[in-house]
Amino acid sequence: MNRRAFIKIAATFTGSTLVTGIFAQEKENTPSGKRPNIVFILADDMRLDYLECMGMNKNVKTPNLNTLAAKGTLFTNGFVTTAACTPSRTSIMTGQYERKHGITFGSNSAMSENQFSQTYPMLLKQAGYFTGYIGKNHTPAGKSEKGLGYKSGLMEKEFDYWYGGHGHLGFYPKGKHKIFKNVKPDTQIEIIQKGTDNFFDQNPEFAKTKNFLKTRPRDKPFCLQINFNVPHGAGTGSMQMKPTDPALYRTTYRDQIDHMPQPKTYIAEKDIKTPKVPTHVYNGQYISGYNYVKKPEALRERQVRTCQTVTGIDNLVGSVVKELEKQGLADNTIIMFTSDHGLQHGEHGLGGKVLLYEESLRVPLIIFDPRLKKSHGRKVKPIALTVDFAPTLLELTGNPVPKGMQGHSLKPLMQGDNTNWRNDFFCENMFMGQNYPRMEAVRSGKWKYIRYFSKKNDQHHILSLIAPLTGEKPVYEELYNVQDDPSETKNLAGDKNYKEILDQYRKRCNELLKEAKGDNKLPDTHVKEFDKPSFKENVENIYGVLKLK
Repeated sequence: MNRRAFIKIAATFTGSTLVTGIFAQEKENTPSGKRPNIVFILADDMRLDYLECMGMNKNVKTPNLNTLAAKGTLFTNGFVTTAACTPSRTSIMTGQYERKHGITFGSNSAMSENQFSQTYPMLLKQAGYFTGYIGKNHTPAGKSEKGLGYKSGLMEKEFDYWYGGHGHLGFYPKGKHKIFKNVKPDTQIEIIQKGTDNFFDQNPEFAKTKNFLKTRPRDKPFCLQINFNVPHGAGTGSMQMKPTDPALYRTTYRDQIDHMPQPKTYIAEKDIKTPKVPTHVYNGQYISGYNYVKKPEALRERQVRTCQTVTGIDNLVGSVVKELEKQGLADNTIIMFTSDHGLQHGEHGLGGKVLLYEESLRVPLIIFDPRLKKSHGRKVKPIALTVDFAPTLLELTGNPVPKGMQGHSLKPLMQGDNTNWRNDFFCENMFMGQNYPRMEAVRSGKWKYIRYFSKKNDQHHILSLIAPLTGEKPVYEELYNVQDDPSETKNLAGDKNYKEILDQYRKRCNELLKEAKGDNKLPDTHVKEFDKPSFKENVENIYGVLKLK
């Protein structure tokens, strides 16, 4: 990008200021008697290469996130354990693998009240924190006479400050969610910005939604989670470039559209000769909402919109930092930024996420704790997972980590401590809609093994969770040397020279699968079909004979 283009983009950072002042007063310890606040910021479908400071994309500009990363801790190997919205967001809140928490996308399941009480925001609430939730919610919880999950009203009731919408927000959320109708902006990020501003300083504009928006006590620590529905296609795909939209979403990056980088392994639909995954395993090359990858020009348009919305998120990050400074909260507030998963941009001719390739699994991850001087300016290479986020936030706030959480606190890595750390990890997909097969994988520093299960064997998701533990065999396998072949172009699973490594990772996948399941108990979830006693009894009997050795 040339200097003139950069200046043009920089000029669009209205509504926030490029902030560095928060980092000027570094303190080693928490002020006496004060517990740290938390601001957790979650993007949607944001690929790792859209974080400018990673140096993977010369077009996108994220100056505030760059500053946060430079002064905090940048994790260069952040991964999700499942690349679909609902289970990944549930893993973030619970610190558990999908295999254990049992909340699968599109499965008519929801966290039970007990499960929800053990999420990191609710544990902090029990410890005296004021809790806030703003933006997209894709984590179903609770059951009431009104219905299951999103209809239950549990999250609205339990969060002290609720300014969110269940399911997709779209780029213009007011038409989907009444809670947003009273603010002036129409665009998603700016509506979320208004809700965030109101969290810090009550605004009369929100008077009509007061029943969900308690005033933040100034004498209590807070935990605020800000959740976007961009650059997800539900947001970027519904952009209309209205005259009333901020200039950022109408003109910025438009002069770069012909220079948007095409992925190295991009294949247009007309050029696909052999599908990446055999059609008898996966026959949904283009998922509804992601078919823009079919043609290069459509992909470039979506890349522009992705850059626009990522810069919009960056603006909000800058605004939050500025507000923390203004209110004297900067030296005692932990800021964490990440995404629920990545996204395929036509690599191997694929669109969407869910598949366990690098573009879907890798996410940006930044943690800034102003109290931990050793963590400032540090880049961390060891593997960090979504299941680690909840234990990390609990430890950083001085709270115990429940035994039910399967992740590990990242604090030792943030401080550069010598610690035994994972060399590999387990990831999975249990979503069976849209032609996706069930998948399991192991990813280490050098190797990735993926196995796929036949859709002919699909059954109720609560039973599919244990199918491989009871003898189901995969129908297709992949093995990649991701160190030498990071684009995953050469599948070595059928090469006899790698049979020993393949067998090693088959065994390792079984081991990690059992660890991810955790025990032989039925997940503590609400499942719609459990309203039928005979169905629940049958499932309980199947789980009852499961042995994890």
